[in-house]
Amino acid sequence: MDSGKAAQLLSRQRHDYANHMQVIKGYLELGMPERALEYVDSVVRELAQESHIFRSAPPEVAVGLYETQLWARDQGINLRFGTLQCKHSVGVMLSQGFAEIYQVLKDLEVPADEEEFEVGLELIESEDQTNIRLSWEGESGPVVREIVMAR
Repeated sequence: MDSGKAAQLLSRQRHDYANHMQVIKGYLELGMPERALEYVDSVVRELAQESHIFRSAPPEVAVGLYETQLWARDQGINLRFGTLQCKHSVGVMLSQGFAEIYQVLKDLEVPADEEEFEVGLELIESEDQTNIRLSWEGESGPVVREIVMAR
């Protein structure tokens, strides 16, 4: 990762954490400590998801997944990661996988009335291919999109 990209990600992270602190301070100033605690719990869950990414995937893929998660959040999508198993197909993920993930997420019709539209992402590598599974709750039940990439 180049220093420009690193600086951009760190700036975004700093901005997000400053916003979190403002929300917590606001709840406390309004005399709503229970809401402040609920919000802190949600931030802790968010941090655990980020930690999961960086523990489970090679650095290049982890950074790509983190960037995807930030982009999705900006689109009103809460991207949650399940199994992340990718050791040998880093090149495939970087050249093809992320483009396809972004396309599926771009094509999603996020309901306007949804406070938090959640999409699950799993990344499973086998001997000859990498499978990405995106899943969410659609109007008529669960929806799954599989992306299969040969190595």
